[in-house]
Amino acid sequence: MVRKKWCRRRVALAVALWLCNQPAVFAYDQLYVFGDSLSDTGNNGRYTYDSSKHLIYDEILAARINSALQPSDDGGLNYAAGRAVAVVQLNPQDNTASQVSTYLEQVQGRADGDGLYIHWIGGNDLAVAALNPMTAANVAAYSASAAAEQVDALIRAGAGTVIVPTVPNIGLTPTIMELVIQSALTPIQGAAVQAAYASLNATSTLDAASRQQAIHQALTEAAQLGSNSAVVQAAIAQAMISAYDNLLVQTGQLTELYNSTEDRQLAQNGGNIVRVDVNGLFNEVVADPARYGFANTAGISCPVGVSSSVCQSTMPGFDASKVFLFADDFHPSPQGHALIADYLQAVLNGPSQVVALNQATMAMSRDTRATLDSRFQQLRFQDNPQGTFGVFGGYAGQQYDYSGNINAGDGNATTHNLTIGVDYQLTDDWLVGALLSGSHDDQQPSSRYDYTARGYLVSAFSALKIQENGWMNADVHFASMDYDNINRSMVLGPAERTERGSTDGQQIGMRLTAGWDFPLLPNLTTGPLAQFAWDYSNVSGYSEESDSSTAMRFGDQTYHSQIGALGWRMDASLGIINPYAQISYQHQFGDDVYRANGGLKSTQTRFSVDTATQDANWVDVTVGANVPLTDSVAAFATVSQTGGLSSGEQFMYNLGVSAKF
Repeated sequence: MVRKKWCRRRVALAVALWLCNQPAVFAYDQLYVFGDSLSDTGNNGRYTYDSSKHLIYDEILAARINSALQPSDDGGLNYAAGRAVAVVQLNPQDNTASQVSTYLEQVQGRADGDGLYIHWIGGNDLAVAALNPMTAANVAAYSASAAAEQVDALIRAGAGTVIVPTVPNIGLTPTIMELVIQSALTPIQGAAVQAAYASLNATSTLDAASRQQAIHQALTEAAQLGSNSAVVQAAIAQAMISAYDNLLVQTGQLTELYNSTEDRQLAQNGGNIVRVDVNGLFNEVVADPARYGFANTAGISCPVGVSSSVCQSTMPGFDASKVFLFADDFHPSPQGHALIADYLQAVLNGPSQVVALNQATMAMSRDTRATLDSRFQQLRFQDNPQGTFGVFGGYAGQQYDYSGNINAGDGNATTHNLTIGVDYQLTDDWLVGALLSGSHDDQQPSSRYDYTARGYLVSAFSALKIQENGWMNADVHFASMDYDNINRSMVLGPAERTERGSTDGQQIGMRLTAGWDFPLLPNLTTGPLAQFAWDYSNVSGYSEESDSSTAMRFGDQTYHSQIGALGWRMDASLGIINPYAQISYQHQFGDDVYRANGGLKSTQTRFSVDTATQDANWVDVTVGANVPLTDSVAAFATVSQTGGLSSGEQFMYNLGVSAKF
């Protein structure tokens, strides 16, 4: 017991040191885990070598959400146990049916809605099924359905987000080779397995083909112990190679049956399910091991016959010559666990990154309105008699920062907007007009997500003078946006991968602004203003281009913005330059979160993510000037800065010219 507690203290220290160098995933309050030895952190063991020094994948993920993960036997929230299966019939002592039931009993049937859950089971079920070919399909399908029902029980109890990884193909584990050797060379199986691993570990597997060749060679080496006759050795080797290849096909089919059955039932039951394709990821690793930091995907690090739960790198026979995918004949190495954690985080991050697409349409409307406001400013303080036509054009841009409450990371954006417009003075007090603007933005919401946005906006506007000192402006608009070169990148071990896509979006909006100017001096006025702006934006869902294990599809996004503002202005007429300044307090009455949903293209389920609550109040300060150049031509320029936004500051600027006829 003392040894066990000391090991866990080492693990806790490793978690703390590792956490200092990693960003958080989301604001989940706890991680709850149900599963087998892949997820066990101490109930029945810790299944990777040097387990007191290395984190299991779920411990890594827990650290990234600023949570600690302890075994349930020690009062923690990890119920996973080595040797567990999905159904009681296959293992009455260790199974996820009992794990889920125990948890729900402890919480009186009310699951933590703010928690993140992992339910990963099936490897041991498939191992049992593979040993009984006549009933294998039924066992696999029954276990998969049971696993899906357990996930549904968590969701019906209130669990918010449940990660359900696919089961990796057990045919890729070294244990399949061992089973073939043990069956063919029973009297000398120990020595034969040793000979096979000696051959297997000595090589590097560069891809799937070289991996298969290495295993065939290992079986050939083992066969040499079965007879002194070269002819008999060749026959034994050929029989084992044939048996291995057939078993590999069968286990692949069983794995596909299990995963597709569970996937289909998960989709039918519904819920916020993060389906991650670890099986697909492992196939990609086998196809190109070096990219992910592995030299060998067929051999093992631990001494032959030693479980990774007790394996230490100081043991005689431990192979430290290269980085292996497997620690023992069934469990990943520490590097394999780290890769799984990176993969889960990459999928979890997807929707939270995509919510930033709505920023582009709102940025375009802000830029266009900035130019229009400069034009309104000119019209209030220049002679514009009935029947006057006006034209104006300007450039507006922004530099603004993203912060972690917008999406999964900090970033920035630079916008560029060109606007041209015309207006007509219907009466001495009433003007109407229209404008067209085009925008080109470079958006980098985080270091792992960026895109280019190009679009146009059309607007109709009106300005009304009220008595001598009052005024009212109104505008409505429609905007269309194309999102190109959407790049969502991720780190998978030492590898970096980028998924690409494109989509489009629209926005409609209106704004009403009113104010009153009190004369202070012949050339100086001041007064209050009030404004309300309503905008509705929609970004169409899209699918990323590749068919990899990380390629995702995302649903439509909508966002409603309703901003009210109260402020105060000061205007001066100095002849050659007419400066003004304005400060306003702004409040968001609309949506206070960004929401997006998505799922892997290779699965049928999807999940949604809400960002943290956005800022509801901020201050905007604007200074500008109208500069008459001739009797009919004038220039304008403004700059503005927001303050009090935890989501990042916005700096805006615009300049342009106008003429009247």
